[in-house]
Amino acid sequence: MEKIESKKFNIFEKLKELDFPFGKYVVVSSGTLDALGIRSASDIDIAVTKDLHEELRKTGTWKETELHGKIFLQKDIFTIIPKLDWEKYSTTTEGAIASAMIIDGFPFMNLEELLKFKIAMGREKDQKDIKLLKEMLNKK
Repeated sequence: MEKIESKKFNIFEKLKELDFPFGKYVVVSSGTLDALGIRSASDIDIAVTKDLHEELRKTGTWKETELHGKIFLQKDIFTIIPKLDWEKYSTTTEGAIASAMIIDGFPFMNLEELLKFKIAMGREKDQKDIKLLKEMLNKK
């Protein structure tokens, strides 16, 4: 099976399309790396507050997918994460929003938090990002 090349996008333009209220969401995972020019993201994962998640669910324009006992919402290249509390990751969505880096007016998970998140997820695809994040944080 041949690999399909993912379509490139401007993360800031895509986030502008959503027009989410500031303070109710934070971009996580590869979106942060994309915004910083470290590597391109193939999708945009966003953790949102409980009330925004419920509001989006009610619109009917987001596809609901159950993963890890949580209802994720998907549309276009976006995945909405209802809660950040994983078995090995204890930061809340609200905590990640409060400590977010603001880049071009949009909130992105800060690098220290992103490193903890990637380590907790522990997936094979996260290993390169973990290495990149450790290198960046050591340069700080």
